[in-house]
Order: sequence, then structure tokens, then C-alpha cells
Amino acid sequence: MNKFIGFFLGAFLFCFLPVGIAHAEITENQGLFHQNLKLFTGKANDSYLLLFPIEITQPGRIECEFKLLQPDEERFLKALENHHKKTGKSFVFRWSLVDSRFFDQKKPMQPGKFQQWIQKVNNYNPGEYLAGDQIRGAVAGAKAALDYVFGKKKKKEAPVYLHRYIQSVRFPQTPENHVTLGRMHHDIDFAELGQTQGMYFLVLENFSQLAPELEVKVSYPGNQRQVDKAFLLPRDLGITTLHVEAGKVQVEVQNLGEGELPEELYSRTGTQAATLMLWLNGKRWGGVTLQGLDPDRHLRNPGGKVLYSFNVAIADNTEVVSKLSLPNFEDVHSDNNERKQLYGTGKKILIPIGQMNP
Repeated sequence: MNKFIGFFLGAFLFCFLPVGIAHAEITENQGLFHQNLKLFTGKANDSYLLLFPIEITQPGRIECEFKLLQPDEERFLKALENHHKKTGKSFVFRWSLVDSRFFDQKKPMQPGKFQQWIQKVNNYNPGEYLAGDQIRGAVAGAKAALDYVFGKKKKKEAPVYLHRYIQSVRFPQTPENHVTLGRMHHDIDFAELGQTQGMYFLVLENFSQLAPELEVKVSYPGNQRQVDKAFLLPRDLGITTLHVEAGKVQVEVQNLGEGELPEELYSRTGTQAATLMLWLNGKRWGGVTLQGLDPDRHLRNPGGKVLYSFNVAIADNTEVVSKLSLPNFEDVHSDNNERKQLYGTGKKILIPIGQMNP
């Protein structure tokens, strides 16, 4: 049975380079996918697949790095020997970078269909989902394309939709390097971006009875970040200043952690939105989401800060509380998510002499 797991890497970046630049401009990528994954067992003629759709909207470089965790060289060589006897091939893993034309070997997917397919894939738990039972047509198309590309019949030249692939595993001999490494990159220029419409796939295949654990790191032009908790730097969003005046309340919020805030945090709405709230005498007065608080993304980077003003009349002897609500966000120091102040003008109230106690 064909086996498949899908993940989605979205890269939405709307800052375009000058039209006159025809080559791929190499800039620092903001998009990042960094996860630990497991390749389940496959067969010599029926690989286990991991397929990563990658949507790119500007020229740049896709960089891929694969680390085989806890490699067992003896088992690997034995599996390689068995695979070679059955197929004549000298590899058991293969990583490929293709664009969506590889499904029918002619033209890109319809963008709408690509988006629907991505969303359908993402509705499933990757640890439990066998897409051969759910989207068999897409898997069959991928299998047919890979069989054509890497089949026995030699091609005069590589198909236009195959951009990079590696199919070997190197066991480093240096004592400080205890993992197996595989790397590849691909530069995308304006011409190619127009031909592919920005729809790419990273394909990982396992042809053996091994079930290796991988660390997969993919950086790409964009601002989406999907990073395993094991690789995240500590993130800490906190309130650093609360200043109260008669007509307004000013709150300063700062990124106090070592890690960047994910773009996904800005796009949340409803009960899942990251929100700065204001309370007066125990009653919620109002609030602002992270998107409204920081539209220019100053807080994304460590050390970034913003100052926000709530325009509200504050009566004397009012308890003012500002709170950060961060649902489903790992904040290492939640104790700095709230500040309070008792507002008082300090003015003395004069009592008429006639009302004074004797």
C-alpha cells in the first residue's frame, strides 16, 4: 500500500525584487520548517513517502538539511545490501525537490486545487494518517511521476520539474560528528517562479525496513515558521511599563525572550488571539489583539517593544490592571504578563468646618 504523510509549509512574502533582476536574489530566509520526523518502513518497490508542499511567492533560495538521528551503520549497510540484491540500487533513502508539474508531468496544478489539497492534507494527524486510503489519486500520481523520473529507462535530461535530489547517506568518520548529514539547495528566479507558480514539493522516501528518525530543516523565502519545541529559543512576551493618567493608560510591551514571535501569533482571532487587555476596578474595559497592538511587527524580534495607549477617563482611586492573554503560546515567564496600579491624583479633599467632628 502506498504510504504518505503531508505537511504544509506556507511562504507568503509580498516584498518583490526589481523586475530587472533575472537571477535568484540570495537573501536571508525568514521562513523555517524545523521538525523531528520518523520515516516508517517501506519496501524495495513501494517506498514510504513524506511529502511537503511548499508555497513560494518570491525568488530566493530553498535550503534543505537532513540529519539521521542515532544512525546505526551496521544495520544501514545490511539494509543497503538487501536492497541492492533486490533492485540493483545502492541507496535506501531518497530526498527530492520537485514542483507541482511532476503530478501529471506537463503543467502546474491549478492554484485553487493546490490550496484545497494542502488544506485537506493538514486536516489529518501526521502520526496516524495514511493518505493512500484518503487521497489515493494524489499519491498514485506522485508514485507514477517518481517511477518515471527514477525508472530504469535513462533520460537524456532531467525533467524540468525535478530540481534537486540526493539518494545517498554518508557516515562521518570524525568523532565530533555523530549524525549523518544530507544537504541540498535550490535557487528560484523570476522566470522559474512564473513557470512553477510557486508550487513545490519536498519528497522523502524510505525503501527499506529501517524506521529512522530524522531532523529535517527547511528554510525558504517567506515568513511562516513551523518549528518543533525542541528547537525553539525561549520566548517571553511581557509588560514592562504601565503609566496611568486621568485621560489615558499607556502600556509598554516588549519581547523579552531569545526567540522570535511566529507570524501565526499575529493572525489569530477570537478566543485564540493574543490580546492586551485593560481592567478597571475588576471589570474588563477593553483590549487590543497583537495585530492591532503591533502592526509593524516590532515585537517579532528579541528586544523589540511597542507602546500602546488606551484613551479612557480614569477616576480617582481606580485600580488599573493591564494583562497579556496568550492562549496556546509557550511563554517562559508568565509572571510579567500583568501589571497593576492604583490611580490617585493625590489631591486633598477639603471638608467644610461645620462638618468636622468636635
